[in-house]
Amino acid sequence: MEFQKPRLPPKAPRSTLKSSNVVTHDLEFYVHPNLVPDQDPCKGRLLRATGPIREGTILLVDTPYAIVHSVTSNEPLICSNLSCSRRVPQNGRAVRCEHACFKDVVWCNVACRATDKSRHDFECSWLKKYAEALRQKEGEYNFATVWHVVRLLATRNAELHSGNALVQQRRPWETHFLRGWKAVDMCCAYLDSWPEVQVTHWKRLVQEYLSDASVLPPLLSAEQMLLLLCKEETNTFGLYPRATGSQPVNDNAAPRGESYGMALYPRAAQFNHSCLPNVTHKPDGQVRMVYTAARDIAKGEECMITYFDLTAHKDLSSRQNHTQEQFQFKCTCERCLKEEAEENIESMDSLPFGF
Repeated sequence: MEFQKPRLPPKAPRSTLKSSNVVTHDLEFYVHPNLVPDQDPCKGRLLRATGPIREGTILLVDTPYAIVHSVTSNEPLICSNLSCSRRVPQNGRAVRCEHACFKDVVWCNVACRATDKSRHDFECSWLKKYAEALRQKEGEYNFATVWHVVRLLATRNAELHSGNALVQQRRPWETHFLRGWKAVDMCCAYLDSWPEVQVTHWKRLVQEYLSDASVLPPLLSAEQMLLLLCKEETNTFGLYPRATGSQPVNDNAAPRGESYGMALYPRAAQFNHSCLPNVTHKPDGQVRMVYTAARDIAKGEECMITYFDLTAHKDLSSRQNHTQEQFQFKCTCERCLKEEAEENIESMDSLPFGF
């Protein structure tokens, strides 16, 4: 049986990035011809194999709609130019904002800064007014979340003002997948599944940091902004140095490492979770997320990833608690159901005879 080899989009040279990078960024998206979206009455959206896929085959390469890096010690940051997104050492080589809006905004060179001008102009005044105060008052996690939402809006704004920067030639993958903001808009929010206290917290963040029209153009209503924040929380992927889901679940498995950022991959957000995933994922050097078959996948099988590091949550109880607390669902994957059944049998065996 013959398997089609993927042709991955080339990496953009640093010196030839164009000013329409926000619009052209989607053209680096890749999907294997045997991977298509599908619907399940219980799960909702999912991705399924329409033909056999061999282990090691690249299934999907998704481009981020927005990225925010983690700031830990002296780790490299990420170039703010979305079409570059390479790691930038925190030294004299990093190029920063001419208006000194925020120290964590960097580019790898002046060309990248110029290319990214229209997108960064959207966030610049907001960062200068709110970044440090928000981080100090709300903590690193809430700061990163809100900044990520602002960057999603910045990309949307650049998209709206791109005009005819790109002839919207229809790509073959657009039969099944959307591009740009439409793909973000299709992401699920699951607002009703979150505890009321969490939703109230998000409403406060929207009111205090995302409603100031003097520094943030009002692209969305307060209700739409709340939904976008919820989508960000629900669909964002962490960026890690090693693959997620590739290691065998045993005591010697290596963890995926410390997060160096997060990004929203709107089309890849259709992957559902399994504690026994058949797909791994890892960002490449330009923070495009690469999804690879972890084993042979049969025709008709759902393609699934793990939402967390399985080396950190090995037993059933730990995994179940983590999915419930972090993702607001109880995992019913093949592995969890099997281990749950085994625990139930053990519990029954421990009962007094004849009970």
